[in-house]
Amino acid sequence: MPAPVTPIVSMTPPNPDPRVGLAPGRWDAAQAGWNMRMISTTPPSASSAGATHPDLAFTRKYVIQGNYNGFEIWDISNPAKPVLANAYECPASQNDVSVYKNLLFMSSEGTNSRQDCKFGGVPAPASEDRVRGVRIFDISDIAHPKLVTSLQTCRGSHTHTVVTQPGDPNNLYIYVSGTANVRPASELKGCQDGGRDDPNSARFRLEVIRVPLAKPSAAAVVSSPRIFNNLPIAPRNE
Repeated sequence: MPAPVTPIVSMTPPNPDPRVGLAPGRWDAAQAGWNMRMISTTPPSASSAGATHPDLAFTRKYVIQGNYNGFEIWDISNPAKPVLANAYECPASQNDVSVYKNLLFMSSEGTNSRQDCKFGGVPAPASEDRVRGVRIFDISDIAHPKLVTSLQTCRGSHTHTVVTQPGDPNNLYIYVSGTANVRPASELKGCQDGGRDDPNSARFRLEVIRVPLAKPSAAAVVSSPRIFNNLPIAPRNE
């Protein structure tokens, strides 16, 4: 293990501002920091080079990096030299990630996301092969993640939040936020587009997924609160 880093904390911003005049660059950009320092920079692996990398999650000695091609698991036991432990291909957007114990959750919103995690997308406008929602993986064995199930939602999952419920130790809850268009009912039963006055519209709402920790394959959408229904229209700068 590397030697611990002794913190150096200052409450006074540096003057002059060291960010002014920094040289640009992709991997060799000049740096300026206040009360922190960068230990290492690790380029993407070959499997995710060129893909968007939207999110990180942390568990034990690992950091899980979601990207539009899937996710990568990095061993950061030595933060100065991260080691790629696994690169799992499963293309989608956003592929935002969260972790709870041995479970990994990954958001899927784009129409190119397939049930089998293969590349190539889904050309048909409505298809059972498409995934828009949240995938659940078992990562008990970091070297061999297993897809447990995929939860489908009407607008997919741009991102999500994992929460525990006090007094309910047997279940985990995922709050799902989708920003895409409503998918057709021919692809997912019960999906319907419409305005805020339509009580059946899939817009203006979240989906809440309950995950039984003893059997995550039985996860299901249990609630669809319409928390955005009465929000005022956002102001626009003309």
